[in-house]
Amino acid sequence: MTLLIDYARRYAQKVGASPGYLEQLLVFTQRLPWQVEEVTTEMVDSYLTAALEKLSPTTVANHRRYLTTLMAAAKRDGLNSCTERFRRVKVPRPCPRAWSLDELRQLIAAARQTPGHFRDLPKADFLVAWFLTGYALGLRAGDLMAMRWADVRGRRIYLRQSKTSIAHVAVFTDEALAACQALPKRPRIFGDFAALNTIQQWVKACAVRAGLDGTTRFLRRSCATYAKVKGMSPQAKLGHLTPGLAERCYVDQLLYEQETGANSEPLPAVLAHS
Repeated sequence: MTLLIDYARRYAQKVGASPGYLEQLLVFTQRLPWQVEEVTTEMVDSYLTAALEKLSPTTVANHRRYLTTLMAAAKRDGLNSCTERFRRVKVPRPCPRAWSLDELRQLIAAARQTPGHFRDLPKADFLVAWFLTGYALGLRAGDLMAMRWADVRGRRIYLRQSKTSIAHVAVFTDEALAACQALPKRPRIFGDFAALNTIQQWVKACAVRAGLDGTTRFLRRSCATYAKVKGMSPQAKLGHLTPGLAERCYVDQLLYEQETGANSEPLPAVLAHS
């Protein structure tokens, strides 16, 4: 018999999981003293139902994801024939929030005041390029890290998105391309300077100095929102295949309506004075 936590450790080693993902798996599987060979769909569904009484839907949805992954691997390894179609966990989806152009200008102004270097890299120059490029291209942070100069042709970059493995063409703005060209030259435009966790810390600190809330994800949402403002397809701009996904998950509808003047007039007042 194999304990779930031991199998999780073995699975993570087999697939080359990151240390962070391994830690998450181990923290979770410590909760469940299950033998992999004895896990049933009913056991998983009962756990998820009970967990929803104590934990947030987002956390329980993550637990479902871990169990789905581990039991699918166990099935491939011949350890368990349990179906991975476990009960669904509904997670309320928050309304997308993006940075407006004015907020992006605040962010750039704060970035230009960032002191210090990272090796031969002025942090200010890096952050300006990161913000302008994240907004212009609408790429995920991992794909921003993977961008290579060899993939750039004029104002376009042609790359394969790491999450979906789908090839995608994105277009630089002149200001974003110029900011990238001002950085010390490396094979990767951003990824050869610092780890993503370090960069995300720089981004968060810069946003705080600018008086803003948000992360690199806000840049992707701003890209989708302003694509819609300009009459472009957010789906095509972000490289999505699923129709409507970019609209639901990335377009800030409030910002879109503010920028276009849509839905701006209130209804007549009921208690208007005669």
